[in-house]
Amino acid sequence: MSGDSETSESVSLSRDWRERLSVSRDLGTGFAAPGGEFTRALYEWALTDQGGFLKDLLAGRRVVELGAGMMPYGYALAATCGARNFVAVEPFYADKQSLSLSTFTGQPGQSVPRIPYKVKDQDMLAYLQEEADDLLCVVACGIEDCILPGADYRARVESEIRRVLEPDAFFLSSHSDLYPKDLKTVEITYLRPSKPKVRDRLRLHGAKDAFERYGDRIKDLLV
Repeated sequence: MSGDSETSESVSLSRDWRERLSVSRDLGTGFAAPGGEFTRALYEWALTDQGGFLKDLLAGRRVVELGAGMMPYGYALAATCGARNFVAVEPFYADKQSLSLSTFTGQPGQSVPRIPYKVKDQDMLAYLQEEADDLLCVVACGIEDCILPGADYRARVESEIRRVLEPDAFFLSSHSDLYPKDLKTVEITYLRPSKPKVRDRLRLHGAKDAFERYGDRIKDLLV
């Protein structure tokens, strides 16, 4: 993987994000939401003693963020947690995601480790359908029903997440309406580090192997 990204063809690069909102539904692949705050909260939590648990989950994994939006926090989360590499899947803001990642990783004195990354200008279903079985750790933040094309699309995405998930890895879902079937689910709540009065929620969806490997750590967080 490299830091190269593909140019967005679905929406003109000259449009700002507000104008992209008005055309995205017509394209049939969802509603363009710039996002970033929920992923940022997850990244910031990973830097705390309690949230350091995420480093266990992501270390050495191939991490994919669905609907990455415009901000670099999915990469920051993956890199901080020692992931093998990172893919940002983003159909509407691939150009802005690429720019934010380039800026973030190029900052002098950047303390976040460098890992290989790629930005994919695809909707999440199309991307997942091209991936192999049992390979990934998947992250989705803020992927709510209101930004998806419909219930059938959501169900197909959920099925693909289940297929591509590494056997002992989790699908990490923060404020998202994606619920892959046949996976056990547990929800963790935490205070947002940058806004301590805001409580965020993280769902972990995983198969038997994942819960056998990390079950004790999860129980500690639920106490």
